[in-house]
Amino acid sequence: MSERRAYLLLLAVIAFWAGNFPLGKLALAELGPLTLTAGRALIAAPILLVIARVTAPRSHPLALRDYRAFVILGLTGLVGNTTLWYLGLRQTSALNAGVLGATSPIFVALGASALLGDRVSARNWLGIALTVAAVLTTLAKGSLHVLLTFSVNRGDLIILASQSLWVTYSLYSRAAASQLPPVWVMAGAHVVSALVLVPLAAAVEPWRSPFAAPLGWAVVLYCAGLVTPAHVWYYAVVRAIGPGRAAGFMNLMPFVVIALTWLLVGEVAHLYHLVGAVLAIAGVFLATR
Repeated sequence: MSERRAYLLLLAVIAFWAGNFPLGKLALAELGPLTLTAGRALIAAPILLVIARVTAPRSHPLALRDYRAFVILGLTGLVGNTTLWYLGLRQTSALNAGVLGATSPIFVALGASALLGDRVSARNWLGIALTVAAVLTTLAKGSLHVLLTFSVNRGDLIILASQSLWVTYSLYSRAAASQLPPVWVMAGAHVVSALVLVPLAAAVEPWRSPFAAPLGWAVVLYCAGLVTPAHVWYYAVVRAIGPGRAAGFMNLMPFVVIALTWLLVGEVAHLYHLVGAVLAIAGVFLATR
């Protein structure tokens, strides 16, 4: 892959991932969090299996360690993190979710330091402090009174809680004993997620057909057909230009979220959103170097 093509593909990844914030907000008006995640897993699983068989054919059968990775990553990823994220998004703005979501690398960095022994330098700690400031600015909507009275939005707290499962997902992705290519691991995790989420959604949330919830199911197709495969594209870009340059470019995503949310949902960006986005980007840049 040429460098130019890698960056064009990375722009597409940013656009598709950022689009999930405003589109997810719209979809939640018609479908519940469990149904959204279950539908995404059910449709994406066969797509990923086809991609895996074509791009990375296996020469040996799956081992127990592979199935263990499928289960742990499936439960912490889609079943846990994504479902909880949709639940939080239903109770907060897509703009808040976009800024708070930009801080996820910080939680991973802290988890890697505590559990995997990664060294944290003074510059990393400065980045962590800036990211904490971004979170507090967003939670408080730029108001000190909100922080002092702790009257923050419940949805914002749920979005932050979902980050704990993302930490588990990310760290296990590094520490898992499975030697399968990432696309196979993602495919297996989506199969596990579908097996858990589809009956759970059917039991907990009322069923709404695509005719009764056309926008909701359109977003499910968007996530399964573009958001999930974008993870595969991102791995390809990382191999082409390196993780540092790819991660640095991904720092543009909060601003893309702000633009798409205004365009699609009509949410107006306030000064605290912009301040939070700038602090988050600066913090992630320093903390992950």
